[in-house]
Amino acid sequence: MKHRNFVNGRIGITYLIALFSFVALGLLLAATHDTAADGYDLPPRETPVTTPPTEAVEPNGQGARVHLHAHFSQDWPWDTLHWQEDLWLKVQWLDDHGVWQDVDGWQGTLDGIQQMDDWLGMKELWLADSHLGTGPYRWQVMVQEDGRLLATSDQFYLPSKGGDLLTVEMMLEP
Repeated sequence: MKHRNFVNGRIGITYLIALFSFVALGLLLAATHDTAADGYDLPPRETPVTTPPTEAVEPNGQGARVHLHAHFSQDWPWDTLHWQEDLWLKVQWLDDHGVWQDVDGWQGTLDGIQQMDDWLGMKELWLADSHLGTGPYRWQVMVQEDGRLLATSDQFYLPSKGGDLLTVEMMLEP
């Protein structure tokens, strides 16, 4: 019995030493990885990142929301053009040179659809305080990403006050 406790105690200590060794090794590797990566630059991107300009607006930490209400026409081909799988939405902003630029991250599919007087597709975007009051912007709806353009909304400016909601209405026809 005395021999057995000695062996169990020795195995327990061995496990603890191994555990602490792995933790120390992990911390050492993490510290080395951060300092080794500091001296390297990332390779250049093939496409430039475009972000809309920001203006001085008093931030309140709430941000704001923009809704797209896309009304489907009466002759919409539901069997061949599905609202969630076939449509691609994006927001663009007008730069200082008069060129419409895609806004990174403000793209995707409709969030949902419901029947009102007609079928209404909806998309919601949240924007940070730094984008409040900027513009002009527009929505575009296409068949598939980078596909045929179906519709372009009227120009709009983002809400100028945190917590506000802006709704943009547009008609979709096949």
